[in-house]
Amino acid sequence: MKKKYNKKKKPSRIALLSLTSLLVVLVIAAILLYTRQKMKYDAYPPAKTPEVPFKELPKDTHIKKDHKTEEVIPSVTRVLGVYKIAIIIDDLGYNNGNAEELLKIDAPLTFSIFPQGPYSKSLAQKAHTRGRDVILHLPMEPYEYPPKNPGDGTLLLDMDNEELLKKLETDIGAVPFIKGVNNHMGSKFTEDKEKMRVVLNELEKRGLFFLDSRTSKNTVGYSVAKEMGLKVAERNIFLDNNQDLKSINAQIYKLAKLSLKNGSAIGIGHPHPATIKALKQMIPELKAKGIEVVPVSQLVK
Repeated sequence: MKKKYNKKKKPSRIALLSLTSLLVVLVIAAILLYTRQKMKYDAYPPAKTPEVPFKELPKDTHIKKDHKTEEVIPSVTRVLGVYKIAIIIDDLGYNNGNAEELLKIDAPLTFSIFPQGPYSKSLAQKAHTRGRDVILHLPMEPYEYPPKNPGDGTLLLDMDNEELLKKLETDIGAVPFIKGVNNHMGSKFTEDKEKMRVVLNELEKRGLFFLDSRTSKNTVGYSVAKEMGLKVAERNIFLDNNQDLKSINAQIYKLAKLSLKNGSAIGIGHPHPATIKALKQMIPELKAKGIEVVPVSQLVK
């Protein structure tokens, strides 16, 4: 039995020639296409991104953002201790209850104490122990004296110098721990240069400063003390001529504004319940605004 063999047919010469020709045509077409694209690119090259020279913006230029941001109140840098106010409380030594309330206030208020009050010595001791400045609230003759009487220990214009110094010595000795003196009333006395010089000369000998309460627009207390080289300051604002709480708060606010303008300011108040309440309300606010309450001894020059 004969085996059958499948004979494979060889590609014809014509077919090979056709295939080769087709490949040659494809290669030539590819070369032509590449050449055409290159010529087109060389003739119309793509535009280059223009170079923009870098320019630094001024620091205060506002750059607008394309997203919303939370609105924030700008903070203000403050240096504590730059703005100072001193608050003196006059007329102390007769009402112990209000004085105790003043001692509870967390601020170095200055205690100005009458020479002959029933609580003058004990209050001076307490205030000194708690680090408060103590000064003598020295009664001086006002206009309309005697109907308007400053009280015990008053210095009067008809006293001779010896009598005047004796009275002053008694007043100074009645209040311990004092660093200075301010006048109680004295609208008439503080206008007299000769008498003021006698008083201020004695204060200088004792190392005490003078705070002019300015109960008269014609006072010479500040100017004479300056001439003598005595440490001195003067009151800027009375806090509680009107004992309404709103009014006192407004006066404290004025005092604060004055310190922001001048660097320091001095206010005088009294131991009224409304004044004490106002101080309790306003002092924390003053601290928050960077205004420091200081003893008056820090502001005399």
